[in-house]
Amino acid sequence: MRIGTEIKCAVAVLGLVVLPAHAELLTSQGARGTLSVQYEYSAIGKKADKFEPAEWRVLRTINLVVPMKADLPQAASALRPMDAAYAADIEKKKGNIASLQKTLAPTMADMMKIAERCDEDEACVEKAIREYSQTMDMATINSAKADAAAASKMLGPRYQLWQPVSQKGTYLVDESYRAQTSDPLCMGKPKQRCSREETRKGGGDIPPPPGAKDTSAAMLEVDSQKKDVLIKLPIPLSALTYSKQVNSDFPDEKSGTSSEILPAMYGQQKSITAVIPGDLRNASGTQSFKADGAGAEGGTLVVKWQFTVQ
Repeated sequence: MRIGTEIKCAVAVLGLVVLPAHAELLTSQGARGTLSVQYEYSAIGKKADKFEPAEWRVLRTINLVVPMKADLPQAASALRPMDAAYAADIEKKKGNIASLQKTLAPTMADMMKIAERCDEDEACVEKAIREYSQTMDMATINSAKADAAAASKMLGPRYQLWQPVSQKGTYLVDESYRAQTSDPLCMGKPKQRCSREETRKGGGDIPPPPGAKDTSAAMLEVDSQKKDVLIKLPIPLSALTYSKQVNSDFPDEKSGTSSEILPAMYGQQKSITAVIPGDLRNASGTQSFKADGAGAEGGTLVVKWQFTVQ
């Protein structure tokens, strides 16, 4: 009771007000939103080789929808490293707090005396505060206000993390490959070449991981000061299968149909940062990435994302 009375007394005497932080892009804890992401990988090309020409057309599309829930806005980032300016600002605020505590030490000591003298008598406390406020030095009050105003800026929320609730998705695989070879074993073939054609087809709903419900690796964080959003993009968490059909007379290769699995995206989860031009109710963007592979695996990945707040 006395500690609460002392704090109330100090606030009443100084008239301090903690200002809210810049928060246009922040929302209440528990708010709901949806992150939609489309991956479209494409590669169209040919290998102009006199003895082993080849051509390919590849299209792989993955669509993921992730319902998300907002955490409580925080002063520090959960996904980004602390920048030097912010770290320096924190140290400065620590100095402001130390200065404030030193300035208020005599006042707090006097408040303790009032609390001890008046005990639970509210009328006594109010009368003592009125009398005490008339004797306070304005320079002390102004100094405390300045330190408190400077220190309070670090308390305002700047970042807000959105975490996944579930994840649903679909995918499509549509690929074709053609190749020829002038292997010596093909001398008896038309034009002295062997030929092969391969098609890959697949698609449908993305199943949840074995033994798990609709989990997601996606995360999203808003920086209300820089007005940007950092997105850890969702990825499929289970195998994506397709049917491969090969028609070939290449040496040591048989024609036939088999079930295959697309290369997993584990370890390839991408993070993107985008400026939010308006508010967060309907933010979107597109980014392209060039693959490092050769031939059909050296295409372009286009990522389209949209985040909407309900």
